[in-house]
Amino acid sequence: MDEQEARLILQASRPGDVDLNDPQVAAALQLAEQNPELVRWRAEEEAFDRAMAAHLAAMPTPFGLKTRLLAEAAPSPAPSRWLRWIFSLAGVAAVLFLLLQVADFWRYPAPSEKLVSEWSSEMVSFIKISPPLEMESDNLGAIKDWVAEKKAAPVPADVPPQIAALQPVGCRVLSFRGHEVTLICFDRGDDRLAHLFTVDRAVLPELQPGAAPVYSSSGEWVTASWAEGNRAYMVTVQGDRAALQRFLPSA
Repeated sequence: MDEQEARLILQASRPGDVDLNDPQVAAALQLAEQNPELVRWRAEEEAFDRAMAAHLAAMPTPFGLKTRLLAEAAPSPAPSRWLRWIFSLAGVAAVLFLLLQVADFWRYPAPSEKLVSEWSSEMVSFIKISPPLEMESDNLGAIKDWVAEKKAAPVPADVPPQIAALQPVGCRVLSFRGHEVTLICFDRGDDRLAHLFTVDRAVLPELQPGAAPVYSSSGEWVTASWAEGNRAYMVTVQGDRAALQRFLPSA
């Protein structure tokens, strides 16, 4: 099985609905675990599926749609041509409404109040699978130089001193809504890491310099997002808020 076949098989499975008894699925998962690019692609694919499912679930049902559909399905004595045409038009209108809603999902960015939550959720979903690093180093200066060479990737300018004091492990570049995100991992002892994400602040307009961090949690992971200058940052660790606050900028 090659990488393209693995992608097609995994694309057909939604998060939480993977048939591990299927030999093709099992082979695709095994290949994905061995291929760093497939690991990154699968994490982004699952994050997209969750975002799309949430958006569709939140769509309002067109007013009167259920009544119209039940009326069309109910047996009736030889409806006239114009009545059949009206029922057909109602069904077409419902389909068009759904398609327009999906199109709006792509055409317009999500409201700013949702972006930080989605940003936090998607980034945490990536590190939960122990992301492969593109560059490994225990030197923060060397890591910043490597990121700078990536051109589009944002270099963290204001790393909180509490996290900068930790020993770096390495970094990689991710993507959020088509924008480059820099991830730097730090060793905080006991086989645990602290993860620092950096993205251009314009991507997350809700975050304003000087404002208090926005906290979030996902299972055993806690996150804090804030803005400094033209960058937005997020730190995430396993533990509680007290463990996280040790690595945030001083108030």
